[in-house]
Amino acid sequence: MLKTSVGIRLLSTSRKSVSVVGSGPSGFYTVCRLLSKSKEPLDVTLWERLPVPFGLSRYGVAPDHPEVKNCEDTFSRCAKEFQTRNASGHTFRFFGNVDIGKDIKLEQLLNSQDAVVLSYGCGGDHKLNIPGEDTANGVFTSREVVSWYNGHPSFARNEKLSSFNWSRVKKVGIIGNGNVALDLARVLLSNQIGEVWAQTDINPLALEKLRTAPIEEVKLIARRDFLHSKFTNKEFRELWELERFGIRGVIRPEFLDLHEIDEANTDRVLKRRVEMITEYMLPFDQRTKKNYKKHRPPKDGFNKQWEMDYLKTPLMINSDAEGNLKSLTVCANKMTPDNRVERLSNQTQDYEFDVLITSLGYGSNPLDEFKSLNIGFVKNHVANKQGAVLNTENEVIPGLYAAGWIRKGSSGVIASTMADAFEVADAVLRELPTSQPRKQSTIDVSNCSFTTWNDWLKLDAEERRRGQEQGKPRDKFLSASEMLEFLNKK
Repeated sequence: MLKTSVGIRLLSTSRKSVSVVGSGPSGFYTVCRLLSKSKEPLDVTLWERLPVPFGLSRYGVAPDHPEVKNCEDTFSRCAKEFQTRNASGHTFRFFGNVDIGKDIKLEQLLNSQDAVVLSYGCGGDHKLNIPGEDTANGVFTSREVVSWYNGHPSFARNEKLSSFNWSRVKKVGIIGNGNVALDLARVLLSNQIGEVWAQTDINPLALEKLRTAPIEEVKLIARRDFLHSKFTNKEFRELWELERFGIRGVIRPEFLDLHEIDEANTDRVLKRRVEMITEYMLPFDQRTKKNYKKHRPPKDGFNKQWEMDYLKTPLMINSDAEGNLKSLTVCANKMTPDNRVERLSNQTQDYEFDVLITSLGYGSNPLDEFKSLNIGFVKNHVANKQGAVLNTENEVIPGLYAAGWIRKGSSGVIASTMADAFEVADAVLRELPTSQPRKQSTIDVSNCSFTTWNDWLKLDAEERRRGQEQGKPRDKFLSASEMLEFLNKK
């Protein structure tokens, strides 16, 4: 047990108590809502598998997007306010380095808490399920790469990524065109530009490897057409603005028949997207709006490019004699009048790539106890009705809820996650007064080497101190063992 945790052995309370599993944005927003809105004194416990909080905010947001992580300030203020019982009577506890389902059984939580909220997100990958996906050397998922360059303890020193020969990578394919795909393209194309990355908390081990790659081209491949693009305009603009570093954007004319778009019936977001493309594809001196003339491209022109490629379905990943990725076979698609994708199987072609990244969204997994507890799990999320978890017979399980991606699947930004968490927290508060009597009054955590919120504050302070020495916001601990070793020395 950590020295800093000695003395905290049993959770016991006669008041209403709620446990939230997972401390990413959905979990923490649920906690904050419960503590801020409950009219009766409430004990809220937040459980996290890693020693540190914040989940995908800490390990999923691009390192050069610190403003997206502002939600962590909200969470920290909430924890500080309720860590000790104040006038409201509420209390908050954080238990990190505890894997619910293994270190503490979910059944224990259900028996000892008035409500349990599952918010552990999506820790798996969606698959293409095509030949070569699992055998070709040089194929990665977006979750693997994003976790790697964000310093996630399970990926910061990942052997598959770290031992890969990045020095031979010139062409990269990314399957998908959501915001994560655009983040990946930006990192891959600009990682050698000091002014972009020097003052971020990107994993220095990953950055060192990526900087050996002489990447010239990144192609983002989508099954649907331009009108069904998944990215936001903010992310799209950031890619175009890389032109000031000699990185050009390309969208071929056959995917971009702007004359077919009825401007009168087009929403504002799409109009801005069309304007962005129209302006950025003009020579710099011919652009008509100041917004697109902030940074002049270098005089010696472009040496790298990204390309949006539409209406393609991946069919096969091909390897060379040594097992290294060689190419991706795709077929053309067309959109039907009712917006379905129809494959044109006789129109195939091969794209040569040195690395291929699948950015298909994160996949979620049921906890091992779901089967024995008869908890429903369907289509990448926990079966639920407006956040109330259902059993395999589609009946509500009293006192069990789900929030965030584990409730709906891996879609939506932090703002939509907040709204979802608030909705679920409000449902919990409505139903707490009539909750069933608990079967047991305590949860024994004495056998867990857990971290507390104060432990996190110490780790946070040390990361910031180390980062300040290097001129960046923080220098992350890159493994759970390093975190625990540091705390045991304090």
